[in-house]
Amino acid sequence: MDFKKMTPVIVHAFHYDLNDKPKTKDEVNFGLRKAQKQNEDGTTDEGKDGNYYEINVVFDVAPAPGDFSVSGTISQIVQLKNYYGDGSDLEKSDYKLQSRPLVEYIETLTYEVTQVTLDKPVNLNFKANF
Repeated sequence: MDFKKMTPVIVHAFHYDLNDKPKTKDEVNFGLRKAQKQNEDGTTDEGKDGNYYEINVVFDVAPAPGDFSVSGTISQIVQLKNYYGDGSDLEKSDYKLQSRPLVEYIETLTYEVTQVTLDKPVNLNFKANF
């Protein structure tokens, strides 16, 4: 499915904690919500080329060996080309395609933060749960 990014990726929250006791978890969830786009003249865009959607990824991750946790919410507005449904009938592959840029942000933020805090960067490699 072809899509157009309407906004940059927005990091609403990103939280890093060192864990007192080692624990692991891998909760990465994806949400898709229909959105409206406002034109510069104040009118609502009709979405002739496809509907607009807000993509959200909510995450709470503590990778093995469980020394730290990261959590937060990241989103982006996209237009799904020639798609006019509510999102419930999309294929898993479409969800993965839409969420991957946001998941890459989580991986990059975690890499950078752990490079500073642990003096060694940690590469995450996870996927959203569908």
